[in-house]
Amino acid sequence: MQDTEEHDWLKQGSTSSGEVRKIYDDWAGSYDETLESWDYRAPTQAAEMLRDATPAGSILLDVGCGTGLTGLALRLAGFVGPIDGIDLSSTSLREAERHDVYRSLTAVDLQTLPLPILDDTYDALLCVGVLTYIPDSESVLREFARGVRSGGRILVTQRDDLFRERGDSRMFERLSDIIDDIKVTEPLPYLPNNPDFGDEIRVIYSIMTVS
Repeated sequence: MQDTEEHDWLKQGSTSSGEVRKIYDDWAGSYDETLESWDYRAPTQAAEMLRDATPAGSILLDVGCGTGLTGLALRLAGFVGPIDGIDLSSTSLREAERHDVYRSLTAVDLQTLPLPILDDTYDALLCVGVLTYIPDSESVLREFARGVRSGGRILVTQRDDLFRERGDSRMFERLSDIIDDIKVTEPLPYLPNNPDFGDEIRVIYSIMTVS
């Protein structure tokens, strides 16, 4: 397992697609082990929240699927329908393929819009641990809503510090023409065993319905 100090950049983050791609390409081989040591809970919690709002046979898109932790969590939560995954890191996608939970896996840069997804394709979409790296979350969320059928669900996460700094609550208000019934959680543990996060940086889950 790589030393935690090698990942001290994680707290500051980056919005450069090239930097983020290289970081996760280099990290892919030990990512799952490192995240387990940090008690990373977001995939499991997101899958359980979506399960409470979405039928088990739904067609799902896992945005920023990485090495496949959220895909595995979705299966463990009881989802049996097709799951497609997209991610910036091709090396991470090769790791995700080994889990055999995805119908398709595609390399996609979320900062290059429009996204290569068809309109009204999915019953639900998850984006877990990714919006940290996206400076224009509003445009990306509009793309997410385009790909999800009316009445479908979108679930995204954001660090609580960035949720406040970037004004995500106001952003959701600006998206009222395409999404409604938005539920936002209180800040919850994110990487409790990572010394840079611990109790200082938590995660907020937002689940919404496409109009």
